[in-house]
Amino acid sequence: MSYKTKLGLSLALLVAGVGAVQANNAIVATIQAAKSGTTVNVSGTYSGITTKISVPSGVTVKGTATFQFSSTSNDGFYVPSTSSGVTLQGFTVTGANHGIICYGPSCKITSCIAVGNANTGIELIGSSAKNCTVSSCQSKQNADSSGGNADGFGCKQGASSGNKFTGCDAHQNSDDGWDLEKSTAVVVISGCTSYSEGSWNGKTGNGNGFKLGISGDNVAHQLLSSNAHNNTAGDSAHGIAANHNTGKLVLTGDHTYSNKNKDDLGNAVVTNCTLQ
Repeated sequence: MSYKTKLGLSLALLVAGVGAVQANNAIVATIQAAKSGTTVNVSGTYSGITTKISVPSGVTVKGTATFQFSSTSNDGFYVPSTSSGVTLQGFTVTGANHGIICYGPSCKITSCIAVGNANTGIELIGSSAKNCTVSSCQSKQNADSSGGNADGFGCKQGASSGNKFTGCDAHQNSDDGWDLEKSTAVVVISGCTSYSEGSWNGKTGNGNGFKLGISGDNVAHQLLSSNAHNNTAGDSAHGIAANHNTGKLVLTGDHTYSNKNKDDLGNAVVTNCTLQ
């Protein structure tokens, strides 16, 4: 190969790299500048993203894209408390701190995948997070530096009323599949699965399938037609854990098996379940 040919290929690769960075910067800018009622369609792979993507009110981000973040210091998709009615649909988020973190009300997260992030994959958090639905999503292989923080899904720290998880799957996260720590109102989890939690990438946490609160909570969360199995790697793993939540948990049609410890049901009302 001649020197000129090598030089031409090198320049072409450089231009392609610059073009990719420009495209990634462009999609971030497009999402963040979108007006309410706008749908931003995404496709392909956007790699090397260094900043969080803040989604405005009423904006839909939709498509089969993969967003690869290059800094675990920043969250991936971020919905601030001032943003309502956001829809995130169909894409994958990897390499961020939280993959998707939502502080805003009346948001929908559908058919998204959070994988390989350094904290919880998909999380609803704070008092403005209410009437949100997470459906048909998958959160897996997320691990933080200590192992004790990265859950598959979270609804916590003051999250308010009307929040639901439907038909979602969590597995192989360093901490729990679901964590509802300090959610102030009932969270409904239905048709969901959590397995092989508590260890990933050499990091180990509690490893519960569904952790339905914490000491000081008194909330009657609902776990419906869901199952937890093979949660054995964590240091205190259960399929279902009330975790000192004194609320009258509602468990209906659930199935747990092959977990490290017997279910911790607290003050639950159990109907038509087969539990460990």
